[in-house]
Amino acid sequence: MPSSTRIRGADGLRAFACLAVVFHHLIQRLNPENLTGLLSILHFIAMRGEVGVSIFFVLSGALLSYPFWLAHLAGARKPSFRDYFINRAARIAPATWLNIAVVTLVSTLVYNLPVEIFRAFSGMLFISSFHYTTFFPTELNGPLWSISLEVCCYLMLPIIIFSIVRNKCTYRASATRLVLWISLLQLLNPLLIKTFMTSAEQKGWEFGLVGGAKQWLPYWNIDTFFTQFLLGSLAALFLAHRKINSKPAQLKFDMGAVFSFIAALTVVLSRLTPGATDTFTNQPYVAPWFPALVAVFLSCCAGSKFIWRFIDNPFSVFFAKISFGVYLWHYFIISIIANSYANDFQYFGISSISRWMTLAIIVLLASTLIATLSWFLFERPIINRVKLVRNKLTAVND
Repeated sequence: MPSSTRIRGADGLRAFACLAVVFHHLIQRLNPENLTGLLSILHFIAMRGEVGVSIFFVLSGALLSYPFWLAHLAGARKPSFRDYFINRAARIAPATWLNIAVVTLVSTLVYNLPVEIFRAFSGMLFISSFHYTTFFPTELNGPLWSISLEVCCYLMLPIIIFSIVRNKCTYRASATRLVLWISLLQLLNPLLIKTFMTSAEQKGWEFGLVGGAKQWLPYWNIDTFFTQFLLGSLAALFLAHRKINSKPAQLKFDMGAVFSFIAALTVVLSRLTPGATDTFTNQPYVAPWFPALVAVFLSCCAGSKFIWRFIDNPFSVFFAKISFGVYLWHYFIISIIANSYANDFQYFGISSISRWMTLAIIVLLASTLIATLSWFLFERPIINRVKLVRNKLTAVND
């Protein structure tokens, strides 16, 4: 089996996704009423940066399934599912637990918010996404909602992979089965929405995060996000097929990356209403069309001659490494600033561009610093320690 499981362009795409989400949350604080020309256009685009969440799911599906597809197509020994689960737990759980603990303590001790132990523990157990009362594990860090859904995708992915790789089959047959799974999920989604529709009582963002979650659910469900996950996995299967057959980088993939990026941007700008579902599919982030185009972009980028080099620049490679920390901490920093230092740092609350830029830079710098310290002093040491223990267990078992 080919030794490298790196997907070219993935680091750049991850960095872009993270920055898109951060700028989406920052631009929400700038009032667009007095903006004109280019500034108005940039505000319009940045408000749709929420699609960075969808990019994360596509990327995760691709990166996590890629080693399995490589082994499957090469007829080699499959990676250990045990190691897969251990790696995911080491990467996600400690950083998330630390964040929820800190945010919950600050919420209660500093801002005297009601103690929401049940919500916090549901977030730590990664089951918060299944009910609107727990969908947002903490009051001061809204983006944590996606972690539970992603962990659910982590757990479900091996089931799909095993159903395909347990019997030796060709690349074409594997791709067909994966497409059938994706199609089945899409057929099930309307039924899930109808079955689990929330009541109208206290439903809406005017009723806080719980009311907002009640408006999002059941549209923001595991079905649609696992579809996005599997679209990334389909891209990984295509890339594994190319790698096994030693296909060279080709200029046509550079062109494909450009066209798929333009198509994805067009879909988002023409169809997406921030915080709402698509009017046709009733799914967030213009799914499945937008995540499908992201999967195409990733496939083309990895096979390109030049685009991947531009995307995987030194900054994006480093930022991708700390992106999980930035995602975890940036909104908490926004909440602290809004609650303690700048009362107008609320939704569409700031009219001064210079004031908004100053606060935005503070958030970017602070979240990057915290994420960097978290990576080098907390996350990476845990990952390395777990890797060492895992390798020892593997050596004993062998």
